[in-house]
Amino acid sequence: MSIRGFHLIFIAIAALFSAGFGVWALFIDEQSSGSGIKIFGGMTLVASAVLVVYGFYFRRKSKDIII
Repeated sequence: MSIRGFHLIFIAIAALFSAGFGVWALFIDEQSSGSGIKIFGGMTLVASAVLVVYGFYFRRKSKDIII
């Protein structure tokens, strides 16, 4: 496996874990946790979207550089 392939898989796994945590944090019982976890959950969902965008950008950009 090339470094490009490993990087793309790593980005995909990071985006999935980030999205999973964000969804979990938004649906957790609010009485057992404060509102800070909801904010952090929203931030991780945004981070997940940024990772997906970066993955597409990296794939397009590295097509010509890395074989």
